[in-house]
Amino acid sequence: MKLILVYTLIAGVISAVTAPIPGTSLLLTGLEIYMIVHLAKEHDYKLGFKEIGYSAITLYGLSTILKDAALEILTFVPVIGWGAEVIVAMLFVFFLGMLANLYFGKPSRRRRDFKHDAD
Repeated sequence: MKLILVYTLIAGVISAVTAPIPGTSLLLTGLEIYMIVHLAKEHDYKLGFKEIGYSAITLYGLSTILKDAALEILTFVPVIGWGAEVIVAMLFVFFLGMLANLYFGKPSRRRRDFKHDAD
C-alpha cells in the first residue's frame, strides 16, 4: 500500500508540473507501467517482456480512452481544470495500483508462476 501511495504522489507531482501543457499525460502512462513492474517484483511475480508489452498496450489504450480524454479536456479550463487534472491523475494511478496489487497478491498467481519455473 505504501508503494502505491508513493506512485500516486509522484503522479500528482508530474500532473501538477505539466498541467498547463497539453499531451504530457503520456508521462503518466510510463509511470503506470513502471509501477506495475515494481508491484509484480514486490510479489515475486516474474513479468517477461511479452507481459510487460501487453500491459503497456492495454494501459496506453485504457488511459487514452479514460484518463487522457478527461485530462486533455480539463487542460483547457484554466486553473480549475489544472487542479482537477491532478486529482484525476492521482485517482487513476491509485486505483490502478490497487488493482495490480490485488492481481499480483493472489496466491493462485504465485503458484502458477512457481509451477512455470519448475518446468
